[in-house]
Formats: sequence, C-alpha cells, structure tokens
Amino acid sequence: MSVAVRAAGLVCATKHTRVLDVGSGIGKMCAIGALSAAGTWVGVEQHGSLVNTATELARLLGVADRTHFLHADAFAVDWNEYDALYFYNPFELTVFGEGSLPSQSIQAAHAQQRLAALPNCTRVVTFHGFGGVMPATFDLLYHERTAPLGLSLALWIQRTSRASTSATA
Repeated sequence: MSVAVRAAGLVCATKHTRVLDVGSGIGKMCAIGALSAAGTWVGVEQHGSLVNTATELARLLGVADRTHFLHADAFAVDWNEYDALYFYNPFELTVFGEGSLPSQSIQAAHAQQRLAALPNCTRVVTFHGFGGVMPATFDLLYHERTAPLGLSLALWIQRTSRASTSATA
C-alpha cells in the first residue's frame, strides 16, 4: 500500500494529470491513486473479469468519479491522450502462457516503441519494470528499491520524443 501511494505521487503531478495504468489488473493502483492523489485514473486491462472487479473496487471506495477501466488491449489505446503512464509488470500473464497473447518480449518491444513516441514531459512510473528497457529519450528522475522484496520503483520523464525530433528536422 505504501509503495502504491508513493508511486501515485510520482506519476500524478497535478489535479489535471490523466494517468493510464497499463495492465491495471483489479484496479489497485487506480483506486489507491484516486484516494491519495488528484487527477484522473484510467486502467486498461485485457481480462474482462479483472475490469469488472476494478470497477466494483472503485465504486466501493468512492472514487468511481475519477477512475475508469477499459476492457481492451493496451496497444489499442492511444497513450498520447495521457500525461502519465504507470507500469507494474503489465505483460506478466504472457509468461504463464495465458491464452493466445503475444510473448512478453514482443509486448515489451512494442511498449518501447510506443514510449519512445510519447510527447515531451510525459511521466512514466515503473514498479518492477515493464519487461523492457526505457527508451534513451527518457531521463530517470527517481529510483528506489522498495522493502521488503527490493523491487524497483522508478520515475522517468520523456525529454525528447522521436516524433517531436522528426517534426522539427
């Protein structure tokens, strides 16, 4: 819980921030984020039963007005509509052979491409990573190892996206 509160503070900079939780699962981060930080929290999850649980959790906690959950593939959502993204090992289920999902390495590579194209100043918080390497266009502004498992919590800021570089060239 304390890590989620810290992550929420890192990812959600202002009350106008729109946060996308990629692979939101049961909506824990969105719910804790809405309870502890301003902004709008949107979770995208490809498993319908988890989306239903997340929606009910937000309703029970009284934060349904600032949390929304999409039953969709994360790559079907336009990440450019958000000011910040949160990743907590979002492609983990592919490791366990769930259905016909692309492999974790393919999804991580696709995520790297999507991240590299995000606008300047986009915030990305990772907890236990996302399965890939952050693009070189991101600066690491904060990092800690969390207790008791020593998992990595990091804040990255997009400084120059490839899209904006090619637009100015």
